[in-house]
Amino acid sequence: MWKVTIIDDDDKVLRGMKKIIPWDELSCEWAGEARNGQEGYELIKREKPDLIITDIYMPVLNGLEMIKKLRNEGIDSRVIILSGYNEFEYARQAMRLNIDDYLSKPASPDTIKDVLEKSVAKLEREISEEIEMCDLREKVSLYEPLVEKEWIKAIVTGASTNFTNLPLTVDKITKKWSKQKHVVMTLTYDRSLEESSFYRSDWYLFRFTTNNVIKEAVHAFFDDIHYIELHSHQTAICIHLNEENNDDVKQSLEKLQKILVEKFQEYFQVHVLISTGSIKDDWGNMADSMREAFAKISDNSQMNDPSSMLGQNPEVALVDKDHKTLWSDSMEANQQMSESIRYADEKGAMAVIDRIYEQNKHESFSRGEGIRLGIEMWTIMTYSLYDIGIKIDEMYSEEFDFHAELLKTNTWIEFKDYMDGVVRHICEHQQWDENLKHRQLVEQMLDYIQKNVGENITLQDIADDLFISRNYLGQIFKKIVGESFKNYLTRVRMEKAKKMIQEGSYLIYEISEKVGFINPAYFTTTFKKYTGYTPTELINRRTIS
Repeated sequence: MWKVTIIDDDDKVLRGMKKIIPWDELSCEWAGEARNGQEGYELIKREKPDLIITDIYMPVLNGLEMIKKLRNEGIDSRVIILSGYNEFEYARQAMRLNIDDYLSKPASPDTIKDVLEKSVAKLEREISEEIEMCDLREKVSLYEPLVEKEWIKAIVTGASTNFTNLPLTVDKITKKWSKQKHVVMTLTYDRSLEESSFYRSDWYLFRFTTNNVIKEAVHAFFDDIHYIELHSHQTAICIHLNEENNDDVKQSLEKLQKILVEKFQEYFQVHVLISTGSIKDDWGNMADSMREAFAKISDNSQMNDPSSMLGQNPEVALVDKDHKTLWSDSMEANQQMSESIRYADEKGAMAVIDRIYEQNKHESFSRGEGIRLGIEMWTIMTYSLYDIGIKIDEMYSEEFDFHAELLKTNTWIEFKDYMDGVVRHICEHQQWDENLKHRQLVEQMLDYIQKNVGENITLQDIADDLFISRNYLGQIFKKIVGESFKNYLTRVRMEKAKKMIQEGSYLIYEISEKVGFINPAYFTTTFKKYTGYTPTELINRRTIS
């Protein structure tokens, strides 16, 4: 209901206005009356009405002076003047005070109703626009972390060189970075990841737990970091340093690498290759530090058989002194192909293929080199699709053989046409009918769980934050992750509890609280149901071993 106040020194006018206004029809309610400008001012300050109907000439304080005083104090209620004065000067002064209308007494009931309807319509538009702005601000605040995350990823991988027109969300970060030094550490998983149970069935849980393991290990040495997932087999850690001694930093980095290798082997039975670039004074050079890290791994790679590329990381494989391929030379191209495939951006993926063609079209075609490049791109596509829950094999019939078809290419233009066809088939496949926004929502949910695993997390809370119904969000989560939100949350909590018990630094009730269980007894029951043994039994096993 819109609140309306009436200010006039004539009792007849006050009574008449209250009678002729169709209150219910206009969704309005009476919010008080006053007989002079000063009383009106105090009434309006107190009631804060949406609409004011006022005379001009009144004792103590006239209508125009009252409105001016209200406007100076930021009160922007809609105002209709109903006055016996119809002189131009009064009307001009009134219009300067942003009033809705100026009526001369006497005004007919129809005229008053018409003017009130217009004012109410303006109020409705204003409130509707304000609601839309509030919703927009809420949604922007939700996506700000994603904007920041993607921008940092683009800077570190070299996919973006925009250091001037920065997003507002990263402005504070870059100001801090300008006073620091920076180094990038890369982690690359080998075939042991694909042979693990995580890769086959618990991929989201693997991402969650490795994120925690890496961050906890790094924070033991460095406070300011950014963790970046490049794709399923590769992650990077950007470490931002204050005025530390470089020798001390190098020693810390060496210790950190050793600890991470041991933790991955212990917790996941996965072997990880770790390398670090050089320390950079300028944050704009972080991409160079990442390239140096990859180059160190590449220099140690002895893989010369193209078929060995399958299941291997494209940044590591197929690089030797005589073959400087696309991915070893350009992390930007790697990132562009990966992002294009993730978002079914056919044009962006083909632009990468065009670059390969332009680099090689004047050279005689080498089938070996063509196979190398083709397998590298196929592997990038495979990993990028897997990251978003799509298996590339499901996009093709059982008869399709990528490598056999690749071997049929005899010129660079045939190679380009074949790879263009592969990209076109992937980007136009019916699996893309699923809205990618669903996967982005799940990513936000996983991130929320990671940050709040010790809190009382409910699906309803997340649904409220994302402006989506609880049931619908639960369906999306189960479809993409493969299990219900509740089961996934329990597994995350139990895995974290197992890790904390194995570390031996916490009591059981402390672990219970840190994984979101207020009641230690209920935590113990849930832990045994999930693992098959109680926390105490696991502690005893650890002690004996």
